Amino acid sequence: MLFVPNGKGIYGSAIIQELYNRGAYVDIYDERPSTSTLSKVLLRIAKPQVGRLFFKYIDGIVRLNKGKEYDYVLVVRGEGFDEKSMRLLRKSFLSARFILYLWDSLKNTNTKKVFGFFDKVLSFDKQDVQNNSGLIHRPLFFIPPYRKISKIVPNKYDVMFLGKVHSDRYAFIKQLERKINELGRSTFFYFYFSSKLLFYQKRFTDGSFRKTSIHDFEFKMLSANDVAEYMANAKCSLDIQHPLQTGLTMRTIEVLGAKRKLITTNEIIKSYDFYNENNICVVDRKNPVIDPAFIDSPYQEIDNDLYEYYSLEGWVNSIFEN
Repeated sequence: MLFVPNGKGIYGSAIIQELYNRGAYVDIYDERPSTSTLSKVLLRIAKPQVGRLFFKYIDGIVRLNKGKEYDYVLVVRGEGFDEKSMRLLRKSFLSARFILYLWDSLKNTNTKKVFGFFDKVLSFDKQDVQNNSGLIHRPLFFIPPYRKISKIVPNKYDVMFLGKVHSDRYAFIKQLERKINELGRSTFFYFYFSSKLLFYQKRFTDGSFRKTSIHDFEFKMLSANDVAEYMANAKCSLDIQHPLQTGLTMRTIEVLGAKRKLITTNEIIKSYDFYNENNICVVDRKNPVIDPAFIDSPYQEIDNDLYEYYSLEGWVNSIFEN
């Protein structure tokens, strides 16, 4: 059984396909009863109050699969899970090995209380692993489309950004855009809000958005194929992580899979085994500086075993190994 954010979205579908390829039978569910913006907010600020609804959601899944003997129950992120729902799952599937994978930092979620219900807990965040005994560090992964991109020569954009608007991300990238344009290099940016309501909320509460227009942003999430196509045509990709996040983002690993250069604000990347200053430029969040030679020089290949470790296949190996 697999619980994953957005259920059969991009990453859930990729994980389930890899498990199918290995001969597994999988039942997949969203790790939340609803993917609406309101439900996400309530989970963050009023988790105890929505616990009854979440338990009802889990109870329905248990009843639907009554009598099945799962080898594994894998929960990815698991922000909504609480002690009551975990007791029900463990009682219902006695033969299963329970695994939790955290692809969000603990500062952004409320999952520590359920660690004891899992046989294995892994996290993408090095800092969380250092500060919490029992956690195993396992970075994120890139999905198969990025492997195909790695064989394409980029020829359209010098620097690209595709992503959700949060924190200071938009203001920072607009500042960086001016500097890149001054270097005579081309850019492509896709700024995404999950709803127009969130845009107006940001515009009302954040002074840096006062002069923006709704037409500066997109409200349609790009498909995996769209993201792959844009990245295939760009030399470098921008990654601006949330200020509260220290683990490497999914986009960082996707850029690695695509064998493209990365410009990032995440200083911790220098401690990772694939770090190469020719391929990765770490910029200051307050005063970003990019050497044009970094953009123009060719990408340097990393060791193949290391490359495979960061693939989806490598991730699945790590998750299910004893």
